[in-house]
Amino acid sequence: MSGALLGACLAMLPLASRAMEITADYHVPLTPENAILGHFSPTKKPVISVKSGAIVKIDGGGGVRARPATTTPPAAATGGGAPAPASPAPTPTAEEVDAWLKENNIPLTVAQSPALAETLKVMKETHRPKEVTGGHLLVGPVYIEGAEPGDSLEVRILDVTPRIPYGTVGGRPGGGALPNDTPRPFNFVVPIDLKRNAGIFDKNTEVPLAPFMGVMATCPDSSEGEFRKSGPPGNFGGNLDCKELCAGSTLYLPVFQKGALFYTGDSHAAQGDGEVTVNAIETANSCTLQFILHKGKTLKMPRAENYHDFICFGLDPDLDKAMHQAILETIDFLKEKRGYDFFQAYALASIGVNFRVTQAVDQTLGVHSMVPKKLFINEANPYWYREK
Repeated sequence: MSGALLGACLAMLPLASRAMEITADYHVPLTPENAILGHFSPTKKPVISVKSGAIVKIDGGGGVRARPATTTPPAAATGGGAPAPASPAPTPTAEEVDAWLKENNIPLTVAQSPALAETLKVMKETHRPKEVTGGHLLVGPVYIEGAEPGDSLEVRILDVTPRIPYGTVGGRPGGGALPNDTPRPFNFVVPIDLKRNAGIFDKNTEVPLAPFMGVMATCPDSSEGEFRKSGPPGNFGGNLDCKELCAGSTLYLPVFQKGALFYTGDSHAAQGDGEVTVNAIETANSCTLQFILHKGKTLKMPRAENYHDFICFGLDPDLDKAMHQAILETIDFLKEKRGYDFFQAYALASIGVNFRVTQAVDQTLGVHSMVPKKLFINEANPYWYREK
């Protein structure tokens, strides 16, 4: 089935059945050759080259923990977004990971889990430049044929599914949104129940799952440098940590490099707006994405949408300035959408648009607006995804 036809057919499928129904045109496994640690590179050899409309399944990594790390947030290569350490933590052995799994009552071993075995192999064998410490385990880049600077890339998120039956969430003094109020390091293991669609926080508390990739990016402009770290997001996307970008949503990214050079990583099973400890439920996901190139469609910042809302982003180390940018981006969107002038768009943003803190912990902080599609009462909603 062609990518375009499958995209149309997805509109007829209920959410629960999509992982079984989607057939990707390409599969990118998690290997040292396909991975990159902690940064985006304009020179890394593409893992695959695809035409616009292609559907690609990408296996991500994460979930590797060992006893020395149980009191700290997930290490860089497992997807956590904590500030970079002075030097990368040593890669644990399979035996150390197995011991941690047993201590935490997780009925799994590295040998039984392709995701854990692949993650360990990547952590051990993937080259990390001396200029890069910390950051995320990423896969890419995917080269989009015909993409040039000034174009934009539409990324339809068809499916995101955890590859392991647990995730972790933690924090430490000096990190997160409460760096001076966290008295000691902590970490919780959150079992993942896909059948019940829940993360089991404790016997009385469950978190509904909404898996997504914390990092989705086109390669940044060359002005960002050869080793642009993956922690702070930017106008290229990156570590947006926006919980809305789960299956059924669409992300639109500016293109800065020939081929767009798409990267993804930082697997999450669920997250609250703010991601206040620096962690979501950090896990390992496989994602299935459709890439659609828009020639000559230039974006200043990422945008997104789902069945219910259009989404605009603001990013800045100062949260007030991130809010300011999100408002201006929303005003620009409403001008394009409805032909409004500044005053009309600003007024509608105040009475009909919801602004949320995307994340408050990634050095460059995020605010995103949710523009309800139901505001536009005389417009049909032709969005590719239909909710059950």
